[in-house]
Amino acid sequence: MKSISEKPHIVFLIFGVILIALQVYFMLFSPDSTLDINVHDTYFVIAFAHFFNVFGAWYILCGFGYRMLNLFKIEFTKWMVWTHLTFSLLSILGFVLSWTELTPELESFWFLGLIFFALGQIIYFLNILISTIKKTRLG
Repeated sequence: MKSISEKPHIVFLIFGVILIALQVYFMLFSPDSTLDINVHDTYFVIAFAHFFNVFGAWYILCGFGYRMLNLFKIEFTKWMVWTHLTFSLLSILGFVLSWTELTPELESFWFLGLIFFALGQIIYFLNILISTIKKTRLG
């Protein structure tokens, strides 16, 4: 577990590549599958392929950000890395649970996934900002 907290870019890159692979799968084999989000009287319709493309690209960019910190020997806060990783994975889980049509109660989990995603990315940017400021003050 120590290697994950020291090199989180590997986890984000692998996760991003998996999401891009899912995007290719949905693009080739199930192009008509969509995510329908109902907010009051408005329906938001998003193709699964586009969803996985955006999230895959974002996680690859997060991995690139962590890699840049490693290259410049900037120490990042470990608990923030773990929190970012956990919230990022929980956000995808929230979206996937909202797609299951087995139980209608799980349909509102997309909002929980959105909250986890937003909180995780705020922690990500704070981690990079705080770590960079600490490096410039100490070094």
